[in-house]
Amino acid sequence: MTPPSLEYIALGLGILGLGCFAWPIMQRLNGKAPAEAPGSGSSLRSPLWWAGFILTVAAIFLQRIASQQTAGL
Repeated sequence: MTPPSLEYIALGLGILGLGCFAWPIMQRLNGKAPAEAPGSGSSLRSPLWWAGFILTVAAIFLQRIASQQTAGL
């Protein structure tokens, strides 16, 4: 893959990761999240949060690969 295409994929993964991070927070701010015990923080560590974390790590990894390929040209 060319470095620009890797950068676009990394950007897309980063945006998806940010969306997965922000969705539970936005749900809580809008009052749509279920009530839970104070201080438990379980909704912020949902499977969606972990998906956002993994997507963000993948985006960082792809961005580093793209920058190394660009430096080598």
